[in-house]
Amino acid sequence: MTTKVQLFVGIILLMVLTVGCTSSKPFQSEEKEKNEQPKEKKLLLSEYEETLDPVEFDREIEFVQKVRPEEQKQKSPLEIPKDSLIIREEIVQGFRIQIFSSSNVDETALMKNLALEKFVGDSIYIVYDAPVYKVRVGDFVNRYDANQRLQEFVEKGYRDAWIVPDRIIQRKLVRVSISK
Repeated sequence: MTTKVQLFVGIILLMVLTVGCTSSKPFQSEEKEKNEQPKEKKLLLSEYEETLDPVEFDREIEFVQKVRPEEQKQKSPLEIPKDSLIIREEIVQGFRIQIFSSSNVDETALMKNLALEKFVGDSIYIVYDAPVYKVRVGDFVNRYDANQRLQEFVEKGYRDAWIVPDRIIQRKLVRVSISK
């Protein structure tokens, strides 16, 4: 009989455990539902558009602008200058250094291109005085400035280079006001 009793007790225990577990499940789910906060109802786009009032956003922007005027003054963007610098060109009497002369225009053009490579940043001109084409370099306001550079031309292979008076282009930076 002991096996029958043991079997009977085992079945009763199994039933108690099963009933106990099943009865607690609904209680737990009800408790979870009470603890959870209600979820916001999701609106359809059409419903959202109906409730949208753009004026509210404008008021918000106006409020922010009124609250921080001092900060806006302090953090002003870079000021645009009311004037500007321009380069004004003027033709005046001055000096240039003549490095080549020939009656052949092609030779003269070739020499100008070679001079452009050797004297980067200098203005180079071809001047035609019939029947001779001349290659001249620079825009020197006075003879002293031209004389300071003459030795450089001789060192670069232009042994016959010499200073000649010529009308030059003088460039000046001029400040002009910009009217708005």
